[in-house]
Amino acid sequence: MPVKFILFPGEAHGIRKLAHQRRKMEEDFVWFDMYLFGTHEPENEALKDDSPLAEALKRAEIERSEGRYGRAEYGTLLPEIVEYKGLEIGRFEVTRAQYGEFDRSYAYEQGTENHPASGITFGAATAYVEWLSDHTGETYRLGTADELKAVYGSARGNENTLDYWAGYSPNPDDAARLAERIAELPGSAPLLKEVGSFEGRGEDVLVFDLGGNVAEWVVGADGEGELMGGSADLPADGKTRGAVAAEGYRGFRVVRGGLSQ
Repeated sequence: MPVKFILFPGEAHGIRKLAHQRRKMEEDFVWFDMYLFGTHEPENEALKDDSPLAEALKRAEIERSEGRYGRAEYGTLLPEIVEYKGLEIGRFEVTRAQYGEFDRSYAYEQGTENHPASGITFGAATAYVEWLSDHTGETYRLGTADELKAVYGSARGNENTLDYWAGYSPNPDDAARLAERIAELPGSAPLLKEVGSFEGRGEDVLVFDLGGNVAEWVVGADGEGELMGGSADLPADGKTRGAVAAEGYRGFRVVRGGLSQ
């Protein structure tokens, strides 16, 4: 029978540290599963789920088509859909390249194909998901504010928000002063970055930009458009934000499937 030696640094004959005790129990269970029940599936114990290497491996699964995020199907570049918080949802905000498949007049600078579609109205976002549904025969829609609370609630502050650009957490007065300087930059939304530029959220799969880049259109309780998530032109702390994203920093992400009953 194979033998496995596990070293617990700093321990004497008896294991005292709680983390080491837990590891020993886990190893005992693995032994039973392997040699008694025959149900063990080996895991790489050296790989931590929250490590940069784990994220790199998850990023390797992201779908791309000729350097653009998404999957080419039905003759169209489609948003990649993943399961997150009980929903089938876009891994990224809809990109400019993806939106441009729908609106051929939508103009953007070369090299920004993977930036989020920006300057999008609620009506335009609604028209896109209707077109995407008709084009693919699948059901695409904007998510509702109620079902997406947990999704956007999983965001963290270290994303593409004004905090990143300022180098600190600005209060409303600071944000107003910074807006004056941002206006000196070229373009209608100069603070936007390529989708996925910051750390993703999720354990098994990664979802990106829930707390930054463009604020995202969702359907409110009254059926009207509502913006959720952070944006690059506003502070990460919603309590100090006191404003909605400027028009140039408004976009959306898609949900696939009908509303759950």
